[in-house]
Amino acid sequence: MDDYQDSEEECTSCGHYPTRWRHCANYCCEDGWIDMYEYDDPLWHDPGDVERCEECQGTGIEKWCPKCGTNLSGVKDG
Repeated sequence: MDDYQDSEEECTSCGHYPTRWRHCANYCCEDGWIDMYEYDDPLWHDPGDVERCEECQGTGIEKWCPKCGTNLSGVKDG
């Protein structure tokens, strides 16, 4: 079984339809954010220090075009 689903959106780069999505595969990501205290180094970070996940652009899901490979995570239509 594949770990992605088809999306109702078309690719903003090439117009391909459908695009695909899955929940963010970064094990440190929790709903688009990474707790730096827990996952990086507690000597350099305080509890509650978070950074946006670069893989999903802070959305919690990864979106991409299967035709051209464009990363569509965090891309807004319109």
